[in-house]
This record gives sequence, structure tokens and C-alpha cells, in this order.
Amino acid sequence: MTFLYILLALVVLLVLITVHEFGHYCAGKILGFKINEFAIGFGPAIFKRVNKKTSEQFSIRILPLGGFCAFEGEDEAGNENPGSFNTMPAWKRLIVLLSGVGFNFLFGVLAAVIYLLVSGYATPIVSATIKPGSETTLQTNDVIMAVDGKKIEAYRSFNDLMAKYKEGQDVTLTVNRDGQIIEITTSKEKYDPFYFIANTSKFENKIFDENGVAIPMDKFINDIVRIKTIDEKGESVGKGSSLVSHFSNVYKNAEKTEHYTAEDITALITDGTISYASSYANLGMVYSYTGQSYSFFEAIVKAWPFCFYLCGLILSSLAGLFTGATSVSDLGGTVTAISQIAQVSSWGIESFLLLLPLLAMNLALFNILPIPALDGAKCVFVAIEMIFRKPVNRKVEGWIHTIGLFVLLGLVIFLDIYHFAFASCLLLS
Repeated sequence: MTFLYILLALVVLLVLITVHEFGHYCAGKILGFKINEFAIGFGPAIFKRVNKKTSEQFSIRILPLGGFCAFEGEDEAGNENPGSFNTMPAWKRLIVLLSGVGFNFLFGVLAAVIYLLVSGYATPIVSATIKPGSETTLQTNDVIMAVDGKKIEAYRSFNDLMAKYKEGQDVTLTVNRDGQIIEITTSKEKYDPFYFIANTSKFENKIFDENGVAIPMDKFINDIVRIKTIDEKGESVGKGSSLVSHFSNVYKNAEKTEHYTAEDITALITDGTISYASSYANLGMVYSYTGQSYSFFEAIVKAWPFCFYLCGLILSSLAGLFTGATSVSDLGGTVTAISQIAQVSSWGIESFLLLLPLLAMNLALFNILPIPALDGAKCVFVAIEMIFRKPVNRKVEGWIHTIGLFVLLGLVIFLDIYHFAFASCLLLS
């Protein structure tokens, strides 16, 4: 099965790179550039076909780790053949260079549409309230749809929207309560520590009272939230002690038909089934998430801001290299990418579908960087030519891109070695 996921990862990378090169090809054909070859993969060709009318060669090569669109005279100084790359107007060359990135972005939008149709988005549903709810406060089973008029979306989570609000600052929540849309104005407050159920599946159909009567899950969740963690003097009663005392006296385990023991409850805390929230400013509720779906036309519209949201995440990670928020050990080269794509794909269809727009945006942003050998740097040289009406010496530009290519290849190899060496050290430690 692992081999199949690795094969899938190779196919994904090959498709993304082919889309990128196809963008160059399409723009080149439309604008009248002479194209010598369009290749899928690198290395020796295993399939070739030549178009007799245009003399263009299409090839499939043995190494499925890239591809290229070879323009006439692109890497040659002094090539004056009709349609050769450097004889074409600068604005046409700029369009051709940017078309690869453009196609990657459009592919990412298309992939995002599919992802949003399958996955939708998640909105918070109130599982329990720390203090009893009323008509003007949050209640159990309330679904929060928007924060101060901003609808929760796949690219705009509840946590992101709430992050800017400080303790005591009013916030208006749009709530779906039993099909009725209402607005509730509340604020973050600092509550005493509390326990909450992090994994309700462990308790489904297993919780009974002393008389053997099944306890509804919503009542059970609210009971746990309201277990005292602070005594009358305002001091902590000791993490876990009040939970054990209440739990073991009130609830029976249906599987054992007996009260939970202290050991049982300690195990539930240890494995994360029951969690402990320390004192912090919050809305006085415990919540899980409920799925919401997009229609086909909604997905098309929402895919664009979703892709820009992904771009923002990628740029933040890149900026983190300079601030220290992103570690070099978090990066990797081609081998690392294949390994991680294979791993994420094994998590399920939604994870795999999310990968596609994320990787497409990643490839687009990476290629637009002004690094020698990449499209971004080539665009810079064309821009210089457009500004000063004279190109940089073609031989000098060629050497800069050649050196940049070798530096990039070296960096990719280094990152792969470093990534796997770091991972090995963690396993051995």
C-alpha cells in the first residue's frame, strides 16, 4: 500500500509540473513562439512523436520528476531564427514566463472547487456552556455561523475570527438555534479551569446513572464542564481529584455495569478523552464542529479566496524562515515532498484533495520568486530590458541562471538529507 501512495505522489508532482509547462506552451503557441519540444519527465525519452507541420517534438521521459517546454533560442545568445525566444517582444516573453505560474494557480482553483464540494467547511456547535445559558447567551446545540457579520468559511475559521478579540471586548455572534437565526452579543471572560469531553465517542451509549438509566450525552457533557475545580476559598481542589470524586460516584460504565474507578478516570484523562482547560479568557463554552456544505456555484466563488488564503499560509511559512518561526528541519526537497504527499494521501480523500490546491499554490509562488533559474528571475531580466530598452548581456544572464540552477539542485539535495537526518535523530533520541 505504501508503494501505491508513493506512486500517487509521483503522479501528483508530475501533473503539477506538466500543468506549469503546459502554461508556457499554450502562451507560446498563441503568441507565435517557435517551440522545439514539450517533454513530460526528465532523462532519456521512452516515447517521441514529431509534428510534421510544426516540427515540434512531444516526448515522455524516464524520470517522472519534472518536464520542460523548450523554446527556440531560449538559452542561446545570438539566435536570430524566426520565432526564437529572445527575438520576440519583451511583453510577449513576460506573458509566456508568467503563464506557467498562472496555469498552476488556475489548476489550484479548480482543485479547490473539488475540495470544497467534498469537504465543505466547519462551524462550531456548542457542546456545553460553563455557566447556564439563557435566551441572550449561548446555549447547548447552538451553531455559530458568523462573527460580527463575517461568515465562517473554509478560509476563515472561527478561531481566526475570534483571535483579535480581547477579554471584555464585545463580539456579536450569528447563531443558528433550532433553525432560527439569532444574534447574541457576548464577550470573552476569564473563567475558572474546567474539564471537558474531548472525545465523546468513548462515552456513546456507555454512561448510566446509579439506577441504570442512560444519561443523554448533552447532559453528561454539561455535567462534566460544571464539576468544581475551585473551592470556596478560591483555591484549586487539585487537578483530577474533583473529577474522580464526582465521576466515580455518579456514573456507571455500561460495559462493566459498575461505577468508574479512579484508575479508569485517570486513564481517560491521560489518553485525552477528558481534557482540562486552565483559566483563560474565552466565551464560556465548549464546542465541537459540525460540517456545512457548499453548492457547486458557491464552491466556484469561494475557491478563489480559499486559494489566496493558502498563499497567505505559504508566505507566512516562508517569512518564518527569517523570524525563526519556521525551522530548516520543516523544509525538504523533492524526496521529502514525495514522502509527505504519500503520507498525507494515506489519511483519506479529503486530505488528498486539500493537498492539490496547496501544492499548486506552492509551486506557483516558488516559481515566481526572483531566484536565478526560476521564472521569477527571468521575469526580472525581461523587466530590466523593458525599463532600459536594452537586454542584459545574454551570456551573463545565461551564466546566472546556470549557477542558480546548480545552487537550487544542491539546496534540494541538502534539505532532503538534513530533513531525514533530523528525523532519524528524533527517532533515536
